[in-house]
Amino acid sequence: MDLYERTPFYYETDQMKIVHHSNYIRWFEEARIHYLDAVGINFAEQEATGIVCPVLTVNARYIHMVRFGDTVEITTRLNLYNGLRYGFSYEVRDKATGELRCTGESTHCFLSPDGRPMRVKREYPRMHDILTAELARDTTPEQK
Repeated sequence: MDLYERTPFYYETDQMKIVHHSNYIRWFEEARIHYLDAVGINFAEQEATGIVCPVLTVNARYIHMVRFGDTVEITTRLNLYNGLRYGFSYEVRDKATGELRCTGESTHCFLSPDGRPMRVKREYPRMHDILTAELARDTTPEQK
């Protein structure tokens, strides 16, 4: 689990100064990269080694709007890792009140530079070990 703090920029809002729904998906990406960095998987280094991780699915459930001037905390958890794919869950909460604003999930696969699926355990054992340990730490007994 990792906590990422974000204050919306004005350009991310609509005429009513409410954050446009598409920006939550971008925030999920920012929070995911922050999470990976925090556990020792630098995203830029990962891509430099040839690992490409496209998005397979992403969803968001909007509960309460975020406005310009609010600060949110995004909790990111690894909720899936099987050597071919990994997935994350996200909770966006108002920093001041703790109110839940949005939840979401994303899944990604691991591809080689030529676009073929790759097994992380065989190709990048250090990354596999980190993700396996994080999955065990981030999932609750009922998720396993």
